[in-house]
Amino acid sequence: MFIKANFHKFTAALLSLAIVIVCIMLLIFSKECADGAFSGIEMCINVLIPSLFPFMAVSSFTVKSGISDFLGKPFGKIMKSVFGLSPCFAPILLLSVTGGYPIGAKSCNELYKNGNAGTEECKRASMFMVCAGPGFLVSFIGMSIYNDKKIGIIMLCSQILSVLITGIANRIINRGKIFVTAKGSNKIRLSLTESLVEAVYDASKGMFSICSFVIAFSAVAGILSTVLDDGFVKTAVLSIFEVCTGVKTASSELPVWAVAFVAGFGGICVHFQIFSVLGNLKINKLIFFCYRIIQGILTALFTYIGMLIFYDTKSVFSVGTVSGSSVYGGTAFSGIVLTALMICFLFLLKNYRNN
Repeated sequence: MFIKANFHKFTAALLSLAIVIVCIMLLIFSKECADGAFSGIEMCINVLIPSLFPFMAVSSFTVKSGISDFLGKPFGKIMKSVFGLSPCFAPILLLSVTGGYPIGAKSCNELYKNGNAGTEECKRASMFMVCAGPGFLVSFIGMSIYNDKKIGIIMLCSQILSVLITGIANRIINRGKIFVTAKGSNKIRLSLTESLVEAVYDASKGMFSICSFVIAFSAVAGILSTVLDDGFVKTAVLSIFEVCTGVKTASSELPVWAVAFVAGFGGICVHFQIFSVLGNLKINKLIFFCYRIIQGILTALFTYIGMLIFYDTKSVFSVGTVSGSSVYGGTAFSGIVLTALMICFLFLLKNYRNN
């Protein structure tokens, strides 16, 4: 009891010190913080709201109106045998790989709230139904950063493959604990009009939460960009912290496949967005983080293979643009990624064996 009390005091003191440091940083780097926040607002207005809001409204409407059950019936056996999930998750999987990062989690929460699927089933689905959408990968990374749509398409295909493989692995890891919701479950059904109103309302609340996180993290990223001098450290920190800033920084320092890893990982800002839209679905955050690392590595691997197929060897390792001649082997980065992968696999195996 004494040790536990001291630990809580130490944690509180450490948190208080961190808050004081953050406040001081906000005062010293107020301009950089404001510029970062403004950049986050621009990202919300120009990218996130146009690309995410329609998908969030559609996913919510699909569940509330009962259409998810109807659309999922043809894929019932596939969803159950491959992913260990109910048929209603079939359209949710499609929406998650086409809509963007938080769409899958938001949809899983909708299925849970409406009684279409059980708690554990929704938790398992939310672990792997995380994917950057075409708007981010093709338009933002492919066209805006590399000025090459093909690179964005390669990353999108790599992301989809990583989601499918992670979902299959998730089913294998959870073997013996798979529970598919029975057909007679108590489900909440709304009329089409009520479903539409509720869907738009829920999507609005979800977008407000997501945009708030993006603006807050972008403000801090603006400070970090100024404070950190070392190129590699700066790239690594920003990539872990916020995905939009991370991919822009990584594209000028690292090869294409490394940028794909950043997009596949998603960044802590995206992770917080997902936690917020999951609502009462409380998942193991450490396991979720490990899944994101594994998904990032798979995305990087498939992007690497895709670049070898559609581009020459020099382009695979080029920095900034595909046509560039500079070469960055990424040996240190590769070592860090491989080490992280091994740690994640060991942790996941140990955790599920203990359960």
